[in-house]
Amino acid sequence: MAVKGWLREIFRSIQGEGPYVGALQIFVRTSGCSLACRYCDTPDARTRTVDCIVRKGDEGIKLENPVDTDRVLGYVHSLLEGCAGIHSLSITGGEPLEQPEFLIDFLRGFRPCGLPVYLETNGLNVEAAAAVAPMVDIVSLDIKLPSLCEGGYDFFPVYERVIPLLGGRNMFCKVVLADGFDHEEFTAAVRMISGYNRSTRFIIQPASPGGSCLPVDGGCLIDCLNEASEHLEYVRVIPQCHRVLDLP
Repeated sequence: MAVKGWLREIFRSIQGEGPYVGALQIFVRTSGCSLACRYCDTPDARTRTVDCIVRKGDEGIKLENPVDTDRVLGYVHSLLEGCAGIHSLSITGGEPLEQPEFLIDFLRGFRPCGLPVYLETNGLNVEAAAAVAPMVDIVSLDIKLPSLCEGGYDFFPVYERVIPLLGGRNMFCKVVLADGFDHEEFTAAVRMISGYNRSTRFIIQPASPGGSCLPVDGGCLIDCLNEASEHLEYVRVIPQCHRVLDLP
């Protein structure tokens, strides 16, 4: 029996973040995330939604949540048909690792397709990360700075356990910077990642303006890039390009 999951949307678009920016992907966006980051750019996916929307061109199809994996696979394959140049399948959120049973069942059905699987996650569920890691090819690990999340919980002990689990999956790490971030947390994140592997790709992503979230200035980004480059071999500042292109 197919497992059911809570999704926000399924669509085809261009990856707008990190080192794969510009790649054409099929996106499966889960709904539900237990964090509350000030810079969250998908607030409508933080809670489990009544409907999942499948976007195909100008057409939008509503599916009632939760959706079983067989139906999701069917719509994903329909978006793949007749479309050349698709780089990978992106699993994003919300937070995908909060629904590991669904994710594992879905990826088990998708893998025969042969398309790489790109997972975007905050990585804060150690058991789920361990279970899902063998089924993904690329990991975008979003390192959360406590100063930019409600509650101020210290995430770093969890990341020290998760990074080795995901590090072999073509992983890169991303840190979002917004006005008011704690620079000591940024330094701790850089040193933690370099302690694992200095060649880990590291992306500094300035938060896109919106709501109460303000971006950092250019001088701050240069200082952070310079600091990170003292510890890591690959450091880039890459904003959210899909916002500039007005893409989902």
